[in-house]
Amino acid sequence: MESLNQTMYRLIYTSVAATVMQPANLIEILKFSRGWNKDHDITGCLAYIEGNLENRYLCRFIQVLEGPKEEILSLFQNISKDSRHHNITLIKRGPIEKRHFESWEMGFEKVELEGNAILQEFFRLDPQIIALHGNIHNNMMMDFMKSFYYYL
Repeated sequence: MESLNQTMYRLIYTSVAATVMQPANLIEILKFSRGWNKDHDITGCLAYIEGNLENRYLCRFIQVLEGPKEEILSLFQNISKDSRHHNITLIKRGPIEKRHFESWEMGFEKVELEGNAILQEFFRLDPQIIALHGNIHNNMMMDFMKSFYYYL
């Protein structure tokens, strides 16, 4: 899949959904994304997290994108303009030696926070944690996303 003359790149971001996403909306996103990603040599995983957290209802996306650098940066520019979400926060980006989601044009998981104290702690994602750009948080997020890929 990877070409020797292309720099492979990974980008991880999180955002807040503009509204609670209905299953039909999520299916629409996935159908389009999988086709686009296949045509542009992009792989990755998208998680949609929904539930009560600190007395408010949270609807958040977390996505990992992998592929040729130019394609990833162009796609992220388009994603950043999508009105279905806001507060887009870039967690990590940079060159990679290999993909973690090599056989997924776009893996997907919907996560419910209800009754899961560990996930509730993780998804607080307060600005101070995000601003650290530390490896611990970045690795936690990547491990969370890879768990869907490796255990299916």
